[in-house]
Amino acid sequence: MSYIIGISSFYHDSSVAIVKDNILIDYLKEESFTRIKGNSVFPKRSLLHLVKKYNLTNSKIQACVFYEKPFLSWSIITLFSLKKPFERWKISSSQFKKLWSGSLSFSTYTKKILNLDENKNLYAPHHMSHALTAISFDKKIENKDRLIFVIDAVGDGETISIFKNSNKTFKKIFVEEYPNSLGLFYSAVTDYLGYSVNEGEYKVMGLASYGTPVYKDYILENIISWKNEKLFFNLKWFDFDKNPEKTYSKIFEDFFGKIPHKKHFSNIKSSEFKRLANIAASFQTALEEILKKIVSWAIKKTGITNVYFSGGVALNSRAMQKIAEMEVVKKFTIPPSPSDTGSSIGAASFGNFVLNKRFLNETSLFFSNNFFFPKTNILLQLFDEIKHDDFFGYISRLISQNQYVCTFVDGAEIGPRALGHRSILCSAKEISLKNDLNRNKKGREHFRPMAPIVQKENLSRYFYTKKKYQHNLEWMGMTLNCKELTLKHYPSCIHVDKTSRVQVVSNKNLFIYKLLNKLKKYNHELILNTSFNYAGDPIVFDYIDCYTAMKKMGLNYLITENKIFVIK
Repeated sequence: MSYIIGISSFYHDSSVAIVKDNILIDYLKEESFTRIKGNSVFPKRSLLHLVKKYNLTNSKIQACVFYEKPFLSWSIITLFSLKKPFERWKISSSQFKKLWSGSLSFSTYTKKILNLDENKNLYAPHHMSHALTAISFDKKIENKDRLIFVIDAVGDGETISIFKNSNKTFKKIFVEEYPNSLGLFYSAVTDYLGYSVNEGEYKVMGLASYGTPVYKDYILENIISWKNEKLFFNLKWFDFDKNPEKTYSKIFEDFFGKIPHKKHFSNIKSSEFKRLANIAASFQTALEEILKKIVSWAIKKTGITNVYFSGGVALNSRAMQKIAEMEVVKKFTIPPSPSDTGSSIGAASFGNFVLNKRFLNETSLFFSNNFFFPKTNILLQLFDEIKHDDFFGYISRLISQNQYVCTFVDGAEIGPRALGHRSILCSAKEISLKNDLNRNKKGREHFRPMAPIVQKENLSRYFYTKKKYQHNLEWMGMTLNCKELTLKHYPSCIHVDKTSRVQVVSNKNLFIYKLLNKLKKYNHELILNTSFNYAGDPIVFDYIDCYTAMKKMGLNYLITENKIFVIK
């Protein structure tokens, strides 16, 4: 009996994955334990929990794999900063501090927590971790030609990698290096708009739909462009290469205008909101245009039309829709967790391939609950059970009566998006419910969209879709354009640009599928879904989190696998 452990940490969204017999058997995010969203620390708590759960010892562990090569990653950024020591001294200082902490101390942690032999530590190339995460959710791994795009901020000094994968061989056909980075390009506008880098990019994407890309051409002519098989990047507009705490430069600020205040986002009709939305729209469409050019070039170069996307940029579901809909793309796949938080899966897969010459089998979207205390005792202390004769009938009545229900069902979602197991659900017919959830319950920006869930057999009735990318909809990998029927009957799940980040369910997600069957009685074929958390908090992990979040949001109903509770 041997296990392979994959670890992602020290940058953002730390996580641990564990593989046994070619199957991913568990996965944990450190933020679930620390309750700090996007926590970057070494995932000590997650690892200790898995040690206890699986009785892990040195003899049982085949390898512990880190998701990047620490010294390579450190040295590339450090050497770059030392080329201009006076201009980039803040970066250099930050890098030298990492000599005593961060990824270079990975083996120290594995020795202390696992008592692991030094030779069992492996280091995967960062972009290979992303690439292997992408193919870990394939139904049939072998005998496919794939074109895998990995695009993020930076990893091991690389910002774009394109792999040609045929059977069990990987060939890197293109690489772009730091500081030329599409991820950091988008992070700069995220930072400028007042959102946290590596966390707020999806807010920029949502805001972009309210604007007009008035600066797109200027951006593509002066700031960033793809020409002659090369990404051109004008560093004068950015500060990330000089300052670890700021990504955009004074030139950026002088051109796009004063830094916004949070109050500027509160009035959609104001000129200031429109200005900010136009900036977001310009960066979003510039990103989309460059991505499409890169994809077109790579397909023409290789002749491979089976496209995969991974890395943090793949979380941009609107951009992923644009790529998926390209005629030259014949099949399109994004993993449920393409960013660093999912790279622990790719790291474990790398170890499995190096040691056992096998890729992972198709990976589940959900993993088993992990508790330190008896579930029933905690539940009864915090909630009262509601007696009923018809479980799904009772829940569907609540939803049809415009009530919110919180779900804590079976295993937790592997990616950042709630898929009905750790969700807040309500009717998709009433726009007032969405507005109330955003503003009053979750404390989110009012312009943020919420997602619909629909049964697979009803998908084409409500959305424009093609078979080549439908599998990504199981985990909300991309947006779709809505049909008029959706606009008429389910307006609250449609964004201002008439798209929705749809989740499609079949009997593989049996709980939500059964609920939607019951909701048909109340003329509901779509249901509104948002993650079970207050804005800025991680998604709930245990029943104490459920209670805390529900108290904070003023929500009443909690649904487990087969019981309905009301908060005390």
